Amino acid sequence: MFQKIYHFLRLIRLLNILVIALTMIVVEFFLTKYLLIDTNIVHQASGIKSPPTILSIIENVFNFQFILLLTSTLLIAGAGNIINDYFDVKADRINKPDRLIIGLHIKRRWAMLFHWTFNVIGLLLALYLGYLIQNIYIPIVALLSINLLWFYSAYYKRQPFIGNILVATLLGFIPVYILIYNISLSQVFNNRENFMVLAENDYFLKVVLFTGLLAFLLNIVRELIKDIIDIRGDLTLGAKTFPIKYGIKKTKQLIGIFYFLIFMMGGLFFYFIVQTTINLMLDDLGENGAYLFNYINLSAFLLLLAITFILLVTSLFFVYRKSKKGYKTASYLLKAAMLCGLVIPIFL
Repeated sequence: MFQKIYHFLRLIRLLNILVIALTMIVVEFFLTKYLLIDTNIVHQASGIKSPPTILSIIENVFNFQFILLLTSTLLIAGAGNIINDYFDVKADRINKPDRLIIGLHIKRRWAMLFHWTFNVIGLLLALYLGYLIQNIYIPIVALLSINLLWFYSAYYKRQPFIGNILVATLLGFIPVYILIYNISLSQVFNNRENFMVLAENDYFLKVVLFTGLLAFLLNIVRELIKDIIDIRGDLTLGAKTFPIKYGIKKTKQLIGIFYFLIFMMGGLFFYFIVQTTINLMLDDLGENGAYLFNYINLSAFLLLLAITFILLVTSLFFVYRKSKKGYKTASYLLKAAMLCGLVIPIFL
């Protein structure tokens, strides 16, 4: 019984599911914090604003609607992981026979049943949530994700670069999805103050976009590295991934370009946060002024940014080592770097 549960959790890739959940919670925590600040839903002390407490933010984050969104997204992501393994059985017998699940520990028909059950429940939850908050984009994104994950696993994964971009876009879109959830039609008509806060404040908008772009770029690099690792199995399937069609050397050159974009974006984001912090510290006459600056944990931000940078540099070193073990190490380091980058908004 416990072995079945263990293999089921491997099938849905529990660690990846938890990373998606963490991303959603972090971004919602960040957006909720600034809604609480800017709409004056804060504790008052002698008429002077004080920052919202961690407890008040958590209470506002984990409401019924967000739990619906979280559950729907994780179910659809789990279904995507299942169908990906379903179509990869032949390749996995060559690339990672010791990690084969479908056909060995879980029957193919049960895998498909889990896949469709997760998708249907996830879509129904998205439809219900969209109805509750009058936001048509929630079920539209859910339906698009279900179809794109299917076509990725069945067709695009074996095409050069198209599959890499598709899966990286879906993962990078998660922070934007949370933003879409917060700017709903009901907020426009019934709570215009909240809507205007989200529509006009470019500070948190830039943070959300940075988080999404970071996830997008890191996942493209990881997908390209995984294509190099899985090249033998992909060849048996007649796949035309980027390393197969253009060679490992050109794949590494492409990876190098994406690393450059990641470092450049990190530098711009660092400049933006430091500049914003200095402006807030000097803006004693502003409505939030130094009060908002005190809520930005600059030291934690700098520490996480440094850790992310170190992990990226280390992973780059392993990418250019000519061994399968080196590629796998680079992939793990990139996942760690992505995890560090994704939690940065908590401290901003």
